Amino acid sequence: MKVTFLGTGSGSTKGSARFKSGILIESKGAKVVLDFGSGIHMRLEDLGVIPDAVFVTHLHIDHFSGIFDHLVRRKIDNISPLRVFTLKEFGRILEAVKNSNDIDAIVHESRFPNATIEDLEIYSIEACHKIPAVSYVVTDGRKSVIYTGDTAEPCEPILNEIPRADLVIHEASCLDDCKAWGHTSIKEALRYVEKPVLTHIPSQIEKGVQNLVGDKAIIARDGMSIDV
Repeated sequence: MKVTFLGTGSGSTKGSARFKSGILIESKGAKVVLDFGSGIHMRLEDLGVIPDAVFVTHLHIDHFSGIFDHLVRRKIDNISPLRVFTLKEFGRILEAVKNSNDIDAIVHESRFPNATIEDLEIYSIEACHKIPAVSYVVTDGRKSVIYTGDTAEPCEPILNEIPRADLVIHEASCLDDCKAWGHTSIKEALRYVEKPVLTHIPSQIEKGVQNLVGDKAIIARDGMSIDV
């Protein structure tokens, strides 16, 4: 599997250095996107990638707002409808804008979304956020990746899953303590996870993140790819 970071910024990130959340996972037979924040459609267009499906971790706007721009692109280019796997209520949001924009998607809503897309199996586990949220595990049968989305640690379902993963992509929304907002700090991510890939980082704390992390984790950046 190949993992490409399309957007590595938090909801509070400033500027364009880090777009909002989005991760592309490619296998021999499939291309799926985990979360689809603003700007992600442009990253996909730059790469020439048309995803088979999108999996949304939760319904905070920085994790799904870019879907609508992508749906417009698919409509213009006459591309088959996008499959969106998401928690409940996304369909209602799409319904509010689809007629005026002549867009649509095939929406699969569940408390714990899961699907098999060609050779990839994607399933979700509960995350510990301010609103209902999930983390995703993606496997091709040989290797597995866990993407936490937004969560506060310690989160038992995630910590139980991490030992089985070959790559852990963990959010890191602040330097010290942001548990009150349902997030994990850099210090907490490093405490609970060995050598994670950190994402969901506000661009304005970049220097502080580098100082804290050192060689204890990989700091994800927009456009970075990892082969798993």
